[in-house]
Amino acid sequence: MSSHPTAPVKAFVLAAGLGTRLRPVSERLPKPAWPFFGVPLCAHVLHALAEAGVEEAIVNLHHLPQQLKEALTPWIPESLKVTWSFEATILGTGGALTPWLDELGQHSDQPFFLINADTYRELDLSAMLRQHRETNATATLALSALAPGTAGPIAVDAGGRITRFLKGVAPGEASPVQSCDFAGVHLLGPEVLRGVSGIDEEVFCINTAVHSALVAQGENYRGYFIAPDAFWSDLGTPERYLTAHFELMKRGKTPPLARGRLVTKEQTSAGGATILPPSYIEEGASVEAGALVGPLAVLGRGARVAAGARFARSVAWAGAVAGENSDIFNSILTDRGELVAPETDKR
Repeated sequence: MSSHPTAPVKAFVLAAGLGTRLRPVSERLPKPAWPFFGVPLCAHVLHALAEAGVEEAIVNLHHLPQQLKEALTPWIPESLKVTWSFEATILGTGGALTPWLDELGQHSDQPFFLINADTYRELDLSAMLRQHRETNATATLALSALAPGTAGPIAVDAGGRITRFLKGVAPGEASPVQSCDFAGVHLLGPEVLRGVSGIDEEVFCINTAVHSALVAQGENYRGYFIAPDAFWSDLGTPERYLTAHFELMKRGKTPPLARGRLVTKEQTSAGGATILPPSYIEEGASVEAGALVGPLAVLGRGARVAAGARFARSVAWAGAVAGENSDIFNSILTDRGELVAPETDKR
């Protein structure tokens, strides 16, 4: 690995998925473009990469590619060059890399980030990169520790080395292990790209086809742990999408790109509208007379809660309208008036 910590690192962002668990809305708006505190989900990922010094990112596309490009383009950091990689057929997390092996550095000494576009993480990518270089790792994966006795897809020894990845088990004696979940960020060296180049299939998963095999061969795979008090979640279902908003607000936080205000104290207007904390309000959002908003409400830019309505534990997208005397709870209210609720909602 390179001994120069300031050398530029590239990234590949996985954004081609169909968003099947978010249908029917994802049939018109791709999942990476769904607003998270008013910002396209993938834009949070691009911002985090730029903050870590990444200067070039490849974003793969398949489902509704033009809509995704249009949603993300205004949010691309000035310091980040984005190249779009369209896939006529979804190639998987491994196959997506095959056309870009040289650009990503299979003949260099630099690692690159491979990162999921549908997950929000409080994760210091710069620190992850430092650890990767300090440990001379083949690959470093962002991990979340599981409770003792809980089985997970990945096991790490006392020194932070990954000793099991899916079916791949590292050779030799392993010290006591920590079972882990994978948080959707890979930092991969050229050895991994060479492993990708050796796969004959066009469509394949890097986890099962490459990582598992390289761990079993004894390659130096390392875990980088998300802090126990840090938040991360895949936002791929309505329940997780809502819960991610709620959890950050309960912690008194919003993402760095968020442009609205977090309401932390009850507010009552002269017209009798009430906003209960914690709630998040963007510019131009309005709450009319007699309406009750919150707790755990998100109102996007220009959203409106009409007179007498109740809007709680819910997210309203930019321009969405909760009609007069409506009662919306634990739901996503889209700009077209669609209501999306988790299947497990038992109000």
